[in-house]
Amino acid sequence: MNSSSSGSLSSVPNGRIIDFEIAELRKLPFQVSLYLWVKGTLPGAGYEARLAPRIYQSAPDYWGIEVVVVQAHASNQSSETGSLTSFERSIPLTGITGNRGIAVIGANQVKRIDIAGES
Repeated sequence: MNSSSSGSLSSVPNGRIIDFEIAELRKLPFQVSLYLWVKGTLPGAGYEARLAPRIYQSAPDYWGIEVVVVQAHASNQSSETGSLTSFERSIPLTGITGNRGIAVIGANQVKRIDIAGES
């Protein structure tokens, strides 16, 4: 594994980092785990959004989670071209929380979220 801070260090090496509009923590009823919930817009038809935790040898202060797109399978592609499609994705934070919290990484912003006593 590449341990440098340049380039993508996520679990989706073929993904491209995109921006997001909203990133927040959510807790589901009857579950102990916190979830990261992210909302944004896909760059076009034929893409699928994913939340991709970065890979570290030891826990950092803020665990990076990239908002990425990958090409969707042909059967999932929309017949419309040039239409913007919004997405919503979530991921449980069990095992991917840094010492202080998480950092949601988009193309134009990084949002740090402190998680006190939840890891």
